[in-house]
Order: sequence, then structure tokens, then C-alpha cells
Amino acid sequence: MLTILTTTDAFQKVQDAIGSVDRLDELVTVTEAPENIGDTKMLTADTDTLSVTLDWYDLEPPYVFPEIPFTPKNLLALVFYKLGNHQKAFEFVSEASPLYHHLLIATHLQFGYEISTNMIDFCYNTSAHNSAIINYYGAVTPSQGHAELKKGFIEALTKAENDEVKVFTAKHYLNLLLDAGELKEAKALVEEQLKIAVSDDAKNAMNSHLAGILMAQLQMPHDPEKLNEVHELQLGCIAYFEEKGLSVQAGMLLVDAAEIANFKKDFIASKELINRAIQYFRKEDIPEFLGEAMYKKAILLYTWSKNGNPQYYKASINAFQDVLKVFKRDTHPQKFADVHHNLALIYSEIPVSSEEKPMWTAFCASSFKEVLAFYTKDKYPYEHAMASHNYATALMHFPPAKIHDNLEKAAGLFNEALEIRTASEYPFERALTLLNQLELGWLTHNENSSEELKKYEEMKAKAEEIKTLVDDKNLIAQADQHLEELEKVKSLI
Repeated sequence: MLTILTTTDAFQKVQDAIGSVDRLDELVTVTEAPENIGDTKMLTADTDTLSVTLDWYDLEPPYVFPEIPFTPKNLLALVFYKLGNHQKAFEFVSEASPLYHHLLIATHLQFGYEISTNMIDFCYNTSAHNSAIINYYGAVTPSQGHAELKKGFIEALTKAENDEVKVFTAKHYLNLLLDAGELKEAKALVEEQLKIAVSDDAKNAMNSHLAGILMAQLQMPHDPEKLNEVHELQLGCIAYFEEKGLSVQAGMLLVDAAEIANFKKDFIASKELINRAIQYFRKEDIPEFLGEAMYKKAILLYTWSKNGNPQYYKASINAFQDVLKVFKRDTHPQKFADVHHNLALIYSEIPVSSEEKPMWTAFCASSFKEVLAFYTKDKYPYEHAMASHNYATALMHFPPAKIHDNLEKAAGLFNEALEIRTASEYPFERALTLLNQLELGWLTHNENSSEELKKYEEMKAKAEEIKTLVDDKNLIAQADQHLEELEKVKSLI
């Protein structure tokens, strides 16, 4: 639906234009009262001009249209553009009209079509904002580098025709800064724009960005005051989006708010927030967002289960299994592998009886095989090493197998991880694998005294290497403990 806000003098002209197209009045509301506006898509019309309101909700390309002369055809072109019927919009304007070029560029932005040199020149000569936008979001060849994009946005901020457009430009400049991790600069820009933001839409856009920036700046251990500051901003923006009926925008913030509630140890609130996000994405039928929200929920449940709440283990398993209904092997292979990695870890950790243990270890092995089938050594060495390390660690606690030796298999996987986790590239990860290898060494048996001596020398070398790899006091203490135990058994060899 679309609302046209007009004046008493222009009301009939607008009505006549809308009435000239069969049943268009079923999709368009014409009103003189601003308080009656309920739609997020809106045009304004007076006797001489037409204005396209700024889209603060990312429903359309962030293109700023200038004031357009009022004619019935111009009005209908803009109406059909706002309703998403771009082909119909072009039936009402000729190529000689400036509106034609604005609509053409906005349409190319929306559908990812190539932005031509003529379009670039047109934007450069008519709007610094649009020039920055097409270079950032558009399919422009050659694409500008980060420094050039920043220069374009800074120029657009300087040349903005009013404060509302300036904040609107800043909203998208902030996306560039956040993508580059320039949080300090982004925070300063938000705070500057909040001082001049007039409309509720502009204020909400800046507060939403501020919440994201502050969340990205959080560090462990979390400061309760900073968590509360972020959470209050998130909840305020969520309420604003929900009031506007913008379920998707609310859902995306609900996912972040659930994570902050989790940091605050408010598990009940966290679960309620993530469930609301899932409901919105399911209702809007957006599989990608739904899958991500469900994945976050599963991670939250798994985190709670590992932190003194074992009752959540099975709930997290069910949640991850639900994610697999969205992220399938053939459509989302990497996500499918990531889900199985988490499932494998859960299957290895879940507290169960000795009678049930073989079943869970079978599940664990099956999931790890799915992970390693995707994260191969040649394409994803880092992830392959991590999965190999985790699988080996899990195998150390498997019950004895009839067909193969779990400990021998674990040793092979640890060695495979160490081939990737070299001292120069991944010293910390290498230290962790070496520590687990030492634990494995105490579990394995030797055929004779010469093998005992060989293993002693190997274990001693591993423990001493750990101390050269990291400064972590805990890891060094564990290495020293192994060295002490090795000294005790040396006399027995």
C-alpha cells in the first residue's frame, strides 16, 4: 500500500490521476491529514510539485529524488515505482524527462543492473548523495576503493540540502564505516547526527546504528552499564519498528538483543527475544533470516547448557536439527557443516548413561564426518584443523570400538591438525593441540621399553614446545604439570 499526503487545493487533481487507472485506488490512499498516514511508503503532492519521501526502512534503494513538477503522468510514474511495478512506471515518462533518468538509476540500483557512465555523470551533476550511493551500492565498473567511497560520502554530507537528507546520507555512510570496522569514526558520526536529527525516523535510524556500534565495541568481561545501554537502545528501536509493522527490521534487531540479554545472563529474556525474531522471519517467509535466527537460538541454548544448565543440551540439539531443515547440504553446504560441527560437540559433551554412550558417540562421529567432508584440508585448512582437533578430542572419550582403535584414530587426527597449526602461523592453536596430544599420550599403552622411552621423549618435547609458543599462564602451567608427571615416570622406564 501507498499513501499520498496532499493539500486541499491539490486533492482532487491527485484523486483524478489515481482514478484514471483501473483499481489503482485499491492500492493508494490519498489524504490531507498527516496523522492518518499508516503506510511506510509515501509521496507528498501539492498543486505544483511532487516529493518522494526518504526510505528509512531499507525497503527501496536509498536514492534521493528531487522535487518533481506535478503532472498526472509524473504522479503515476512515481506511484507505480513506489508500488514496485517499475515496468509500468516507465509507461508514463519519456526519456526526455529528468524523472525518467532518476527512475532508471533507482531501478538499476534495486535490481543490481550495471550502472552506466552516463548514469554516473548524471548523479555527479545532480546529487552528491546519489553519487555516493551508486558508487557504494551500485554495479559500477571500475568500483571505487574505500578511501574514494569515504570521500564521496563526506562530500555528500557537506552538500546535503537539509538536515534530514544529511542524516539519511550518514545512515548509509555508517554502513561503509561499519563494514570496514571503523567503529570510533562511526560512533562520532552517529553522535553528531543525533544532534540534528528531527524526524522520528531519522532518530531511530541513528539509534539503531548506535546500538550496533556499541555492541561491536563490547569487550570481555562485559561492563553491565554498557550492556544496559546497548539493550535499551535495541529495545527502543525494536518497539519503533514493530509499531510501524516492519517485522523484518524488528526481527534483525531482536536477534542482536537476544545476544545482549544472554551476555546479561537473562536467559528467559534472551529466549523470548530470539523466538520473536523467528516468528517474524517465518511469517515473512524469509528462509535465510529464519535460518540465521534459528542458528543463533541453537547457539544460545548450547552456550547455556555448557554453563551449568545441562537441561538445555537436548533443547539445543532439537534447535540445531530445526536449522538443518533450512540450511540443507545441497543449498547451504557451509552452514550445514557448521551446524553439524556444533552437533558433534554436543553429542560428545552431553551427560548420558554408559548404556546410551555408544549411540551418542555414533551420532558424534557421523556429524564430524559431515564437517570434514566440507572443510577439506586443501580448501579450508584452518577449519579442517579445528574440526580434526575437536574430533580427536572427542574420540579420546569414546567407549572402546570393536572395529578400530579410537585412540589411534585420535592420534592421526591430532597429527593432521598439527600439519596446519604450525608454530609460525597458529601458535596458540598449536599449543592447544599439543596439550590434548599429551593427554592422549597418558591414555595409550606401549609394547616395550624402547617404545616407552620414545614416547617419553616425544611427550617431553611437546610440553617444552608449548612453553615457547604462548604466554598464557594457564597453558604454561598445564605444560609444566605434564613435565612434572613425566619426570616421575622417567625412573620407571
